[in-house]
Amino acid sequence: MENLYELSVNVFQFDIQWLKPQKNISIIHNHIISLDEKPDLVVLPEMFLTGFCMNPVLSGIREDGIEVNELIEISKSNDVSIIGSLAIEEDGRFYNRVLLISPNGIIGRYDKQFLYSPSGENVAFSIKYSTQLIEFKGWKLLPQVCYDLRFPENVRPLPPPDVIIYMANWPAARINHWDVMLKARAIENQCYTIGCNRIGKDENDWIYPGHSILLRFDGAILFEVKESEFMRISLSKPEMTSYREKYKFLNDKKIK
Repeated sequence: MENLYELSVNVFQFDIQWLKPQKNISIIHNHIISLDEKPDLVVLPEMFLTGFCMNPVLSGIREDGIEVNELIEISKSNDVSIIGSLAIEEDGRFYNRVLLISPNGIIGRYDKQFLYSPSGENVAFSIKYSTQLIEFKGWKLLPQVCYDLRFPENVRPLPPPDVIIYMANWPAARINHWDVMLKARAIENQCYTIGCNRIGKDENDWIYPGHSILLRFDGAILFEVKESEFMRISLSKPEMTSYREKYKFLNDKKIK
């Protein structure tokens, strides 16, 4: 019987191989099969099959293409779901799109709303799917991507999520911003907040330090990863609900 009150999450930060989707699929597959206990959800970084490449002609992947189908098969054979963002090509346009992949296929989508203009992402990519809650095993997930983190107004108009998931290629030069803002999002929304950032260095010589983290609904750190590659933890909905009932801050939001 499905447990609607607990959710097991595995956050996998890894060194994304530049424009090598099959190599990255192999890394992800090996990670998942190595887990002694399979979680409900594996969280991956932004553009986890190609790296943060702003030439979408090179990085674009189709939802009905071989790469996504392989991820669906990995999900099915291991009975886990996978969430992360990809450069998706659709009808001649490109999207930095989060896919929630389950053993039954794609069950949720979200396109990065705040495209990083200093890199030209706002020119190379478009937006189709807006900010939305995705129902998953009785939990309300809110996917967000990297630069979205700087814009809390992207979250506040929605009903309170149970878990906000930020997937990123966040560079070392500004990692202190990542650390602080993730805590702020957890505190102000009184929900579990996950940040999954990549590690390593990409072809543009940007260095990524990880700092993936899982925060409690009061901003307390449940688990953080700096040098190792992954973490696994279970979230408790009754604990979060009890905290919200005690501190009814969300009732006073101006935007509902």
